[in-house]
Amino acid sequence: MDFRRYPRIVLLIMMGLLLFSPESIWSQETGEIHHVLPKELLPKESLPQNGSQEISVGADKIEDGLIEKRLADVYRSIPELATIQTDVNAGVVRLSGQVPSKEAHQKALSLAGRVEGVVSVTDAMTHEREIRERLTFVQEKLEKQINNLVSYLPLLFIALTVFLIFWFLASLIAKWDSLYRPFTSHVFLQSLLKQIVRGAILFIGFIIVLEILDATALLGTIVGVAGIMGLALGFALRDTVENYIASILLSIRQPFRPFDQIVLENYEGLVMKLTSRETILMTLDGNHVRIPNATVYKGIILNYSRNPKRRFSFEVGISADVNIEAARQLALETLNHTSGVIPDPPAFCAVEKLGESNVILKIFAWTTQDQFDYLKVRSEAIRAVKEAYDLANNDMPEPINRLKVQTYVPLEDPAALEQLPAHKEASAPQTVQSRPGADVSRDNSIGEQIKNDREGSQEMDLLQSENKTLKS
Repeated sequence: MDFRRYPRIVLLIMMGLLLFSPESIWSQETGEIHHVLPKELLPKESLPQNGSQEISVGADKIEDGLIEKRLADVYRSIPELATIQTDVNAGVVRLSGQVPSKEAHQKALSLAGRVEGVVSVTDAMTHEREIRERLTFVQEKLEKQINNLVSYLPLLFIALTVFLIFWFLASLIAKWDSLYRPFTSHVFLQSLLKQIVRGAILFIGFIIVLEILDATALLGTIVGVAGIMGLALGFALRDTVENYIASILLSIRQPFRPFDQIVLENYEGLVMKLTSRETILMTLDGNHVRIPNATVYKGIILNYSRNPKRRFSFEVGISADVNIEAARQLALETLNHTSGVIPDPPAFCAVEKLGESNVILKIFAWTTQDQFDYLKVRSEAIRAVKEAYDLANNDMPEPINRLKVQTYVPLEDPAALEQLPAHKEASAPQTVQSRPGADVSRDNSIGEQIKNDREGSQEMDLLQSENKTLKS
């Protein structure tokens, strides 16, 4: 755009810059533009609210000399306004001179507007712009603040002493374990109660410190800021807070205890401990699994250890030509003589299904996990039933077709059964009893590893142990 073609526009722009330049706002030399502020345009805080708030200059007559003298006396009594000159003519006050800051400038206008008889105020004041004057003002201000701080030090020392006393008292009460045992016997809940009591004592001490320092007005601000920060942290640390609350609920409910064998989130293992964030399992392979407590609290927990009795089952196939009832009775009699199988509840054998050339029997029996190992008992039961069927000449059906010529002896004929070579070599009790020296004892290898890990760990365990004795 060629400004030479538009001289009027250029002239208007230059006039605007002159009117709104900083020199037109603060006068520094004679002949500068001054602002004349009528009383109606003065700041509201500078105007009198009622007659009693005006500065009185005399009851008979309000003269310009009295107004000027009164303002001069007021300004001289205020150090930052002592250099202001006043000139009053027909109720119009003209203020000139230099002020150190904007606050002082507004204060001078406010005082002038409050004087009775003032019609308007002409603002001819300027700010101090020389470096020496500005640094002198800052130095005086800092000296004043330092003097105030020095005079405040005794109160600060007393307040700090009071706060340290409350801090020591809170720590002493937090270590007093016997004070919290009547309320709860749980270690984690006692720790939580200690933290609440300690926080309450420190909060009371903080309020007393604010009272000593005469700064109770800060309490509302601090509480407001703490509330906003707590809300923000709650959203930011939602998972952490959820896990912490879940740990409190789990420690109260106690759905499992140390060394319990559970299935959780498709992980099966023995419980090591419950911390404030996660539940730690040791799988049957000896691996550590840490599951967040929020997942544990909302998940499905299968606990094998709460009831020491546990049922096991397995399937066995017999030929379609074998008497089913005789095979069932032989299996049950064998289980009754197998080590680790308990008589109550009794064992049970049911026909699972009929195949094209075989019959599938499903056998159920019970063992007690506090005395025997579940997997070992099940393995011994399967072995005993299989050998009993072999002695009875009940071959397992094979998945192929074959021609086999043999002498078939029905189970209903005891005389013919006694002629079998395998039956002659073993006595009647040996056909159903467990083999001598069968090991069905508990396997404590995982339990021993958990015990060693718990003794060497520094993490707090939120579970209550039942003092189970590990049997070797």
